[in-house]
Amino acid sequence: MNIKDQIPSFPELIGFYWVMCEVAHGTSDEKQWNYHSAAERNYAEELATAKVMSLILDGSIRTTGRMSEIKKGPARRWEAQQYKQHSKVRAYIDPEFWHTAAVVKSHIGFNTARTNGREYTDVLLVLDDCIKHLADEVAAHGPDSKTDNTGASQQSDYSTPYIDLMWQAIDHFNISGENQPIKDTLVEWFRCQEIAGQKVSRATAEYLASFVRLPESRLGGNRPWKVRAQQPQHR
Repeated sequence: MNIKDQIPSFPELIGFYWVMCEVAHGTSDEKQWNYHSAAERNYAEELATAKVMSLILDGSIRTTGRMSEIKKGPARRWEAQQYKQHSKVRAYIDPEFWHTAAVVKSHIGFNTARTNGREYTDVLLVLDDCIKHLADEVAAHGPDSKTDNTGASQQSDYSTPYIDLMWQAIDHFNISGENQPIKDTLVEWFRCQEIAGQKVSRATAEYLASFVRLPESRLGGNRPWKVRAQQPQHR
């Protein structure tokens, strides 16, 4: 038996990032992603990442990579330890590895993960496993899922400069159910913006500041300590 015969063969493989994109957005083509805000997009990706990782952890989706146990210089924490001379031969990764692994993130998800004393790089997932266990999540983004909501989807494309400006404020202040900025701060921000080349008036800013907050905050539900924390401190 020669060396070539000893190299294991694998089914078709795919990167984690591409799987996450299909689950989160229905496509890996960023031009087709449609979100009101970056926060909304990030949340979809967080949910997709958690779903894919849960299937990796229980072994439903098999993973592969090239392993090394040779450390590249010292590191204070094993999570930051780099490795070198990874195997040239790809191997399956034991699901138990992922229960304690730290992943090295990049702009395309991750392709490297390590535990204390071992690292895998060039991490790829078995495509057939992804299709088997994630088909429903991907199909939920398909055109068939929108047939019953045609009117709603058509209406969702409509917007106005005022709505767009409110979404900008939500992104700028990271507004959420747990983070409700005080109204005065929002009013001042809106007054510095422009709509159709004109500065936003105080009256309009007051309305917009109210509408980006929850009703309970508009009625005085914002806690005093939250208000004080958001106000500039004068020495």
